[in-house]
Amino acid sequence: MIHIVKASERKLTPFSVEGAQVRVSDPIIAADNDLSVGFTEYYEPSRLEWVFDYNEAFLMLEGSLEVHTDDGVRHFAAGDLGFIEKGTATTIVVAERAYMLHVTQPAWSGAEHTAD
Repeated sequence: MIHIVKASERKLTPFSVEGAQVRVSDPIIAADNDLSVGFTEYYEPSRLEWVFDYNEAFLMLEGSLEVHTDDGVRHFAAGDLGFIEKGTATTIVVAERAYMLHVTQPAWSGAEHTAD
């Protein structure tokens, strides 16, 4: 099967989580729920504490963010590719705005997640 998602079909929706002003969309989810592909947009300054219970690769499309872990701080800007391994506890800090393409394994669903 082949999927295509046009820019007008991204349909980002608000995701309610303390500390962040964020919208998400996962327009592609594999039939076996083993993978999802979508978009995340932090549209206001945010500080989100989050433990990843999935693997996530992401490509920063616009803006920037910092990911704080016990190992230090990583800075990501437009064009940067990142990976966060399942089980990683983070604090994600967005000074202004960040927009990214994300790939999660297994598939991520906002309805199943809350911030820790």
